[in-house]
Amino acid sequence: MIEVLIPGFHTTVQDLGRTGYRHLGVSVSGALDRQALMLANRLVANPDNAAGLELTAGTLELKFHRDAWFSLTGANYEIKIGSREIWHGWRSKINAGETLILKGPKSGMRAYLAIDGGIDVPISLSSRSTLTAAELGGHQGRALKVGDRIPLGDKLSLSKPIGAVQRGYSNEVRALAGPEMALFTQDSRKVFWSRQWRLSNDSNRMGARLSGEALNLEQEPNLNSHAVMPGTIQVPPSGQPIVLLADGQTTGGYPKIATVIEADLWKLAQTRPGEKLQFIHVSPNQAEDANYEWQQYFYRLQKAIDSCS
Repeated sequence: MIEVLIPGFHTTVQDLGRTGYRHLGVSVSGALDRQALMLANRLVANPDNAAGLELTAGTLELKFHRDAWFSLTGANYEIKIGSREIWHGWRSKINAGETLILKGPKSGMRAYLAIDGGIDVPISLSSRSTLTAAELGGHQGRALKVGDRIPLGDKLSLSKPIGAVQRGYSNEVRALAGPEMALFTQDSRKVFWSRQWRLSNDSNRMGARLSGEALNLEQEPNLNSHAVMPGTIQVPPSGQPIVLLADGQTTGGYPKIATVIEADLWKLAQTRPGEKLQFIHVSPNQAEDANYEWQQYFYRLQKAIDSCS
C-alpha cells in the first residue's frame, strides 16, 4: 500500500484505458501519454496495461508501506527518496516506511509512476482508469487527496536497477486529413498545416484547445452529430481547433479538419500551456509506419531489459 502525504495537482490512477464502451457514451480515458506508461511498466516488469499514477504538476509525496520497485517516466521530475536523488527513467528500489518525493515537471507536462505489482484499485468497465467527469474508476473516481491509501498488487521478485533511453521531443505533430477538410476555405487549409498553434490554458484531459489564426468554412455545413475519438481535431464556430484526448466525448457535431495519428498523441500530453506545436500532413501508410516504429522500440526495449535481468 502507498499513502498520499501530498497529492500534487490532479494526480490520478490510469492504465491504457477502457475499450468497448464508446457506443454507450463512455470515454476511453487512460493515460494521455500511453507510451510513457508502457515504458514505466516494462521497467518494473508489469504488464503494459497495469495501472500507475499520472502526475500533472506540483509535488507528490507518497509513503510506502511495503518494499517496492518503481519507475517514473514521461515529464522530467525531480525524484527523491528522503534526501537521496533518484534518476528519471530508471527502475529504483524503495523500502517500507520511506517517502517518495516527486517535484516538477522540469520539462514536459505529465509523468507516469509505475510500481511493481501495479496499482490494485477495483476494475470498473474493464479498466482501472479514472474518468473524473463520471466519477468512474481509479481511486473513488477522483484525483488523489491527502490521506488516501492506495492498494498495490503483489510484490515482484526484481533484483537490480535498470534504465531506458528516453525519446526525444519535437513540437511537430503528424496528422491525417479529416473527413471535413474540404469544407474549409483554401486559405484556412493552408493556415492549418503551415502555422504554429499555441496550447491554451483551458486544455485538460478532455481536449487540447489551440489558439492561432481562426479557421473559416466555405459555408456552414449541415452536420449531424457523429462519432469522434482521441486525436480527432474539431473546429468549433470560434475557428480555434480542439484536439480530443482520452477523456473527450464520444460524439460531436463540429467539422473534423484532421486527426492526430496514434503514434504522436503523446506529444499533446507533454505540451505545456503556452507552448506551440505544428501539424504535419502524413498519409495513412506513414501513420502505419509510425506505429510500427513504436512497436520496434518496445521490442528492442524488452530485449534489453531481458538481457539485464
